[in-house]
Amino acid sequence: MGLKLYLPIAVMVFAAATAGADVVARTSLAGQLLVAAFQEHLYWAGAALVGTLLLLAPFGAVAGICALAERRARTRSVLVIFALAMLALLYVYFQGYQAAKRAELEHLWTAAALSIGFLPLGIGLAVVSAVTVFGWLATEFDPRASDPGR
Repeated sequence: MGLKLYLPIAVMVFAAATAGADVVARTSLAGQLLVAAFQEHLYWAGAALVGTLLLLAPFGAVAGICALAERRARTRSVLVIFALAMLALLYVYFQGYQAAKRAELEHLWTAAALSIGFLPLGIGLAVVSAVTVFGWLATEFDPRASDPGR
């Protein structure tokens, strides 16, 4: 399966984690209309393109690590690692967007910016590190039967 499977799924989860969480936060906490919330998210995602790419980085890194691990480990193990990593990123990004919107509504501008800005450094590095370790463990303890190195 490899990167052709993992990367598109990671990008879709990223879109749900950012656009979905932002739109939910804008509609539920700020009372914006759905279309207006989505348009505003698209505007800010494009205006802060470097930030958007940094938010995407942990998702891409997890996809790449899982694709590499799948070369030597069984697909089932890597799929479990990938799914758990995507769920963790999705959950924490959702919480980050909720916290940012709450802080923005209370005029805590720095807290609002940092709630989202530190997601790749905080949870992103932790998840990527965990995926690296678990990917290595999968290659050691659940290798492919056809692995010539075994």
